[in-house]
Amino acid sequence: MSNFMDLSGPNSLISDKHRLIALTGAGGKTTLVRWLSMFFKAEKKRVISTTTTKILPPPRGHIVLQSDGPHFAERIHSALNLFSSITVARDFDTASGKLLGLSREAISALYKSDTADIILVEADGAARKPLKAPAEHEPVIPLAADLCIGVMGLDAVYRSLHEANVHRSEIFSKITGAGKGCGVTPNHLIALAESKNGLFKECPENCDKIAFLNKTDSPGGEELLSEFARLLPTRKKRSIKWFAGSARNGIIFPVLNNIQKPLATPEIRFAFSQ
Repeated sequence: MSNFMDLSGPNSLISDKHRLIALTGAGGKTTLVRWLSMFFKAEKKRVISTTTTKILPPPRGHIVLQSDGPHFAERIHSALNLFSSITVARDFDTASGKLLGLSREAISALYKSDTADIILVEADGAARKPLKAPAEHEPVIPLAADLCIGVMGLDAVYRSLHEANVHRSEIFSKITGAGKGCGVTPNHLIALAESKNGLFKECPENCDKIAFLNKTDSPGGEELLSEFARLLPTRKKRSIKWFAGSARNGIIFPVLNNIQKPLATPEIRFAFSQ
């Protein structure tokens, strides 16, 4: 068994107790959701991918829309029996080409029904930027969520703070202390994760929290990880677990443990690329 399968182990990204997983932030949420859904499908799990905001439809796979008629729960159950991994949404918006999200209540009902083994929820919009700070009404995290993964793109680090790189850059500045037009640093990303108004805003009290530094395959990614590994032990807030990797390439590993030994093998990455 490959090291990647240790994702269910004690130092894991996702453990067996996590069934309703919300993703916030920016810089790779959709890619991470699709990769995790493929992983859990390979593990013979029934997986629902959905959103509380808006997402682009997946390039392939079965979609169940609430707007298509009655018996929504029954249609989801039947689809999972056939495909094991599906996307669920309220409706399709022809103007934007996006799937419209389910309400928190609808997702909670799916969770309580035990229809799926894993529910992955994109709970935040980011306008395709590598970083994002939440507005007052964001993110929209289901109350039953037991794990929240906050995603941040490493490709934004040391780039100037403005709206082209950071969604809601003015709010990001207020939360992190980063000056407009100045370079975004690892300390700013850590501050975003640790702030009560930041990456895990609206996260349920007993929900586990993971900060995921995505795009380690971007230029300078390994050097940046060394800087995070140096800074994180000095922080007082230890309720957040820090992981890094490349959702696109199927790599995830703990920032503070075995940086050079990612929890993925070339064989697994190849299998997921099919």
